[in-house]
Amino acid sequence: MLTAPPCFLVPPPNKEEAAATHRRLLLHPEGDHLTLINVYNAYIQHNEDEAWCTTNYINAAALRLAVLIRAELLEVMQRIELPVSPPAFGCQDNSTNIKRALISGFFLKVAHDVDGSGNYLLLTHRHVAHLHPFSSYRCRRPQPGPPNWVLYHDFTISHDNCIRTVSEIHPHMLVELAPQYYLGNLPSSEGRDFLMELRQSLLPPGDPEEGGEEGAKARGEGPSDPRNQVSTDMCLIQ
Repeated sequence: MLTAPPCFLVPPPNKEEAAATHRRLLLHPEGDHLTLINVYNAYIQHNEDEAWCTTNYINAAALRLAVLIRAELLEVMQRIELPVSPPAFGCQDNSTNIKRALISGFFLKVAHDVDGSGNYLLLTHRHVAHLHPFSSYRCRRPQPGPPNWVLYHDFTISHDNCIRTVSEIHPHMLVELAPQYYLGNLPSSEGRDFLMELRQSLLPPGDPEEGGEEGAKARGEGPSDPRNQVSTDMCLIQ
């Protein structure tokens, strides 16, 4: 769904409220990334019906492409004999694991609200943007307050200065999963300082915080350390 074009269509001028009403039925409380999974699952449950897409102001072509991409990913996983298990979508553990996977891959696309009113500073660009009007955080009724820290997928400056496909994340998860070099190379900002302080607070007492093999030895990590063992968990494809 992230590779496919945006799934929500821009409605005609006299259909905005109707489109928003249909869109709210598909929103996920955990943010836009999980909303995309909701949309995909609903599309499959309706037998990939294009009429359903039209009624709900959904881009049918985008969902057809998403189906093809998912099938290709599943084929690759089976070809290289990765164990695959069905996702338990909807449970909290599954939602958390999805966010952890997203942060691991897109840690460069993080922003934080600088004033509590939805003005987001992009950590890697020092540019301020706001949430896209189709974001679940702006469509829900009653509308919740803007999340403090978010992971976003797209940023457009030329058209509407928005971050799109946004989900709330917890800073400690970013500190845990982002590479060590990431925080140290961010441009100076309050957000960077907060993350650096958070990382220091999470380090064990006396941790030398050195990289490489020597650092691992100094921290007592080695091949037998549980953190360095290969996970035996099955792969999930949503």
